[in-house]
Amino acid sequence: MTFTLRIPGPGFFLGLVTILLACALPHSALAQQDNRLLRIAVYPHQGFTRVNLSFQSPPDYTLRALPGRVRLEVRGADSPSFKKLRSLNDKQLAGVTTSELRGVLSVSIPLRVADAGVQVVDCANPSVLSLDIGPGVKRAARVDIAPGRAPILSGTERFVRDFDADPGGVPFAPTDGKVLKGLLPEGEALLFQQGESLLYRDRAEEAINVFSMFTNKATAPKALACYRLGEALERLGRHQDALSYFRQGEGLWPQYLEQAPELLQPYSDALARTGNFPAARAMLLRLMNRYVGTPYQAELLNRLADLIERNGHKEAALAMYRSVVVYSAGSPAAGRARLKLADRELFTLSRDRYRELLAKYQAVYQEPGDPASRDEALFKMTLLLSLYASPKEALETVVTYDRRYPRGIFSTIIKKMREEILFPVYQETAAAGNDQGLVQLALDNREYLARCFGDPGFAERVSQAFEKSGATAKELELFGYLQQKNWAGGSAPFLVARMVDDAVALGNVPLAEATARDFLSRFPRDPHLGRVREQLGRLAFERGDLPGAAAQLAFLGGKGAKAQLPESEYYLGKALAAAKDHGGAVRSLSRFTTAAKRDDPFLPDGYFTLATALAAGKDYQRALAACQVGGSIASGEVSGQFLYKTGELQLQLGEVRQARASWDKAAGLGGAWGRLASEALNDLNWRMKIAGQLP
Repeated sequence: MTFTLRIPGPGFFLGLVTILLACALPHSALAQQDNRLLRIAVYPHQGFTRVNLSFQSPPDYTLRALPGRVRLEVRGADSPSFKKLRSLNDKQLAGVTTSELRGVLSVSIPLRVADAGVQVVDCANPSVLSLDIGPGVKRAARVDIAPGRAPILSGTERFVRDFDADPGGVPFAPTDGKVLKGLLPEGEALLFQQGESLLYRDRAEEAINVFSMFTNKATAPKALACYRLGEALERLGRHQDALSYFRQGEGLWPQYLEQAPELLQPYSDALARTGNFPAARAMLLRLMNRYVGTPYQAELLNRLADLIERNGHKEAALAMYRSVVVYSAGSPAAGRARLKLADRELFTLSRDRYRELLAKYQAVYQEPGDPASRDEALFKMTLLLSLYASPKEALETVVTYDRRYPRGIFSTIIKKMREEILFPVYQETAAAGNDQGLVQLALDNREYLARCFGDPGFAERVSQAFEKSGATAKELELFGYLQQKNWAGGSAPFLVARMVDDAVALGNVPLAEATARDFLSRFPRDPHLGRVREQLGRLAFERGDLPGAAAQLAFLGGKGAKAQLPESEYYLGKALAAAKDHGGAVRSLSRFTTAAKRDDPFLPDGYFTLATALAAGKDYQRALAACQVGGSIASGEVSGQFLYKTGELQLQLGEVRQARASWDKAAGLGGAWGRLASEALNDLNWRMKIAGQLP
């Protein structure tokens, strides 16, 4: 049932009595009132049909979804026959018929479809009952949210349902200073007022320490202290202890509740929270009677609605909220009431209709009113978009809220929502190949990437985006932050290894070496270990520490080892050659020259060093072959170097004519190697002349 009551200001207490009856006798409280169905309007939509029923006054109704039809029963009402609506040309509805029996108006709506649902839609006018009927509003067993948003729902639904927002009411009022001075010495009266100041500033625990000092005083001061202790304990959620002190205070000085009626508010809360609903309701009505005709009457009606809703009288509570919305429009109380009315749809509406609820929350937020209500409305707008909107729109909304209220009451749950919504945004951005967008996404949300790291390929994909975007320095900074986070622990070895690469690329040798050694100590068995050691070997080679380079790169000579950085075999080969380990140098440089690309700047020297190592091992034939291949890719003076070495090797093989030809060609190129070749050629000619071998 739904009740919506007209409560004009001058007769407010009469309205409260009516509400009390409605709560106590929900089936008959309003049956005495005359009501009339004035108009029926039918509006077809995609997937459902909306039926607006306009009554003379807010209806007291029961709605039933029966097999093949929807039936609405309105107590204390009648209607015209509406014969023209008995047969409708509508995809969802087969007509609308009305009948009246014993003061109950029955509106029957036969259905053309078998899987139709029905939903009541709140209207600004409480006298209009709006029904949406059709398959489009049939509620599934689960909440109809956007795909992939289940973690957001599971993380927020219970919190939102259990969130105990301030229902409003009478504000805190300190004890009259004249009363205190009449009961306590001046110093003690000031101390009592300090306790009340603490209570006003929500420092309830400190206030308890102050008020406890007065429990051994005379009857009246002790009673005041008991009332304030009850109020402080109620704020801390210690409801049973609070009730005990309230009762103790009332027993000592019952008349004081008439002097300070605002104490009835926390007193009624304590009664309600400890299960005594009738007494709590009676006490709250007693308080409301004191504030008839004041700005607090609507606030207290909200509070009563909150009280009875928590005790199972949901429809009566909704009626009170509607009354506050209609008859206290523009007030903070109306904003709170509109929030309550909107909340009933929060986890029930279908995906294609969330914008309607979004508009309701938006209206609460945009109107001047209670800051807490506006904050709550903005949070629920953000939540709606997180559950239903596109990932990018949802993320923008969450980020906006987080920036606006970084330490608000909803900040913790907003941060969790941001973590969850980042994941589908990341998936969309990566799938679109938007590397720059992915880089920016990671940089802007680095504190909220925990959910994204649940994807094992996330760190690698983001690193590729940084590399393609040329943002090496930014990657180094971001990964330095991320590798310290527990939630990125599974990707920490990759992150640290990439930091080593980035530091090397940027020429930051101290950072590269420090990071690499940190990796070795933290992840001694990680698959990225080889790459990190290769970087250390490179750094050692570049600063001239050839033994250090050989030590770091020695693992490449092991069975099954393969260099991740092509130049690593070159560095190792050069280091081994310098150490006179010609066999190791040949093996390493052979691997390098086989795997290197033709445009590798180290390739010519790799072939030359390989030829030199082979020659040192007296393998002149292979050395000559290496020289000839190296010479084919060399240019400029390096070509002269290969021709000179080729001549030497040819001479070792007894190929004198070929050696003379190689040196002759080298001499023609000029340069240092040309001069050496010319000298070698002259020496060869002189020796051959002496030996009588010249032609």
